[in-house]
Amino acid sequence: MRIPRFYVPQPFAVGQEFTLPDTTFRHAVQVLRLSVGESLILFNGEGGEYLAQISNVSKRSASVLIDSFSPIDTESPIHLTLVQAVIKPDKMDFALQKAVELGANTVQPLITQRSVVRIGKEQVDKKLQHWEGIVVAACEQSGRTRMPTVQAPLTLERWLETPFVGTRLILAPGDFPRINALPADLPTPIALLIGPEGGFTDVEVETCVQAGVMPVSLGPRILRAETASSAALALLQHRFGDL
Repeated sequence: MRIPRFYVPQPFAVGQEFTLPDTTFRHAVQVLRLSVGESLILFNGEGGEYLAQISNVSKRSASVLIDSFSPIDTESPIHLTLVQAVIKPDKMDFALQKAVELGANTVQPLITQRSVVRIGKEQVDKKLQHWEGIVVAACEQSGRTRMPTVQAPLTLERWLETPFVGTRLILAPGDFPRINALPADLPTPIALLIGPEGGFTDVEVETCVQAGVMPVSLGPRILRAETASSAALALLQHRFGDL
């Protein structure tokens, strides 16, 4: 049986005993029913992971003892940013989850002309908290040891004005290069721009191209936004990363 993994953002040391945070306690003990003597893996997002065992369980808390450290590195050699136009909540969650599983380091939500979902200023913090929860769960499941970041939403215009060193790609229908045909020496990091449910407008695509963003295509079929981001990230990891 696979040892369950948990993200706990604090420093660790072999031999250390400490009380699990409330959210971790609820998941490990109340949901998974782990008991004294059972093993779990902890990681803090700074690289590597720690093997620990539950040393004490009470009604409202549990303590663990850290047995060993493994310097395992599961991160891709390529730094990827998914610039995802905000889509419907369940689809956005799916896109974010799969982006983390596929090795994205940063997710930049984007507000575009055809974005169905609009996020008011008073909703940003709540949305970020929710998306960060998706990231944590995806890291725990996929074995990642460093925590990707989710940025506050930007408009397309603001994102294009933000300095970026590397290559920016926009997924667009049309006779554009395929990802597997991109040159092997393409400057990195890579930022991948994915549109909303209705796609980018022609004006938005042209604005991106004029700003130096390179258009790429996934072929003749039009994919849903959440499918397109997963497919394109997988192809980028295959071409430049570790898939």
